[in-house]
Amino acid sequence: MDRIFIFDIDGTLTPSRLRMTEEFAKFFDKWSEKNKYYLVTGSDLDKTKEQLPTAYMDRAEAIFTCCGNQMWRDDESIYDNKFKVPRKLNKLLGTIMSNSQYPYRYGNHIEDRGSMVNFSIVGRDCTQEQREEYFEWDKQSLEREIIANAIKEKFPELDAVIGGQISIDIYPKGNDKSQVLNVIEQERLVSPNEYIFIGDGIENGGNDYPLAKLLKHKDRPYGYAYETEGPEHTRRILESTHND
Repeated sequence: MDRIFIFDIDGTLTPSRLRMTEEFAKFFDKWSEKNKYYLVTGSDLDKTKEQLPTAYMDRAEAIFTCCGNQMWRDDESIYDNKFKVPRKLNKLLGTIMSNSQYPYRYGNHIEDRGSMVNFSIVGRDCTQEQREEYFEWDKQSLEREIIANAIKEKFPELDAVIGGQISIDIYPKGNDKSQVLNVIEQERLVSPNEYIFIGDGIENGGNDYPLAKLLKHKDRPYGYAYETEGPEHTRRILESTHND
């Protein structure tokens, strides 16, 4: 059975914004030697390198960063979808941040990654503990969902989706993680029998959802999408399914 695995990184192969754990690395070291896989993340390449051991990046068929808007292989850029951030969007994000009811700010709130924008009320300079505090608050207030909907209403040509624990990813409509499937299919001489995608942002309408939705509605080759709660859950998914 020829299978291609596609993994989100943050919250899937690693804890959110942290290095891969030693325990998971021991499992993934053996698994990654026997399987073909791609990586697709909302982060940029530098942040990805902070989280994953070099060996697992090298073994990947390719790495898609910035929600699939950049593609890398052996540290070489294969393509880069440029996105110039509208001034009106920056202004709107500033207004949203000022009006947020969340009381804490830690810096690096609007991060232009060249092919997308990452927006965070609490700020990407927060500590892990501060990240967890905002994440729990957001689950109750649904602030990020409300903000994402407001951005899409104001800018119908853009998409805004929940990313990770604290942020929102913003990019031109259609330039989401689903675009990687066409790239993968064009690269392969023979289509695999199955695609298996694992991500943590599927059921909440996060940045993994577009790719999961495409796989579920694709007839050939057959696709599976699994929602994960973290690396240990990812391990259980890989151990209990698609083992033949």
